[in-house]
Amino acid sequence: MPGRPRRQETVQLMSERPSQRTPNRRLASLIAEAGFSHAGLARRVDQLGLEHGLDLRYDKTSVTRWLRGQQPRGTTPALIAEVFTRRLGRRLSAQDLGLDACAPVYAGLEFAATPAEAVDIVSGLWRKDSGTHTELRKIAFTPAGLVVPSRDWLIGRADEWVARDGGSGRRTGREAGAAPAPGRADSGRTDGAPRTEPRNL
Repeated sequence: MPGRPRRQETVQLMSERPSQRTPNRRLASLIAEAGFSHAGLARRVDQLGLEHGLDLRYDKTSVTRWLRGQQPRGTTPALIAEVFTRRLGRRLSAQDLGLDACAPVYAGLEFAATPAEAVDIVSGLWRKDSGTHTELRKIAFTPAGLVVPSRDWLIGRADEWVARDGGSGRRTGREAGAAPAPGRADSGRTDGAPRTEPRNL
């Protein structure tokens, strides 16, 4: 039949196609930096998945496959990135680990260290909300997610753009002094009126 040789040729070409997977050197480097064993990394990813209501069952063989270039599915790349973020104390994305981007685990809850990062986060949420909502449906709601931005705010460096009021001389925060004591409602008056003390009845 005329079509048969062509089908055989197609099958042969597909079987001879070289694998496009390449070793994930970024992930290997970060595993060494974090001091994780393959089993230890898999266990931490499983534990983080439980925080988000995900029953993941990765093991050291899974990590070996990732190192060989296999891409984990679903939100797993974001979970792996969060594991390294907690361990190393700096924000890492899936791309930093040599993994494909996916819906973030803490969509909209990332702590923005700079105004530019805040704009990026808000823009990302706007794009998801204006789309088909496919990615948003992949994101599980969990109260534990509120811990992450609070932690990042506590350990992050103060932003020079918002930490103090430029060079205008106005004081902010603690520099402005303590609030007036209760019962001294007129303590901040500057119109020259006499200060009245509270009367004990």
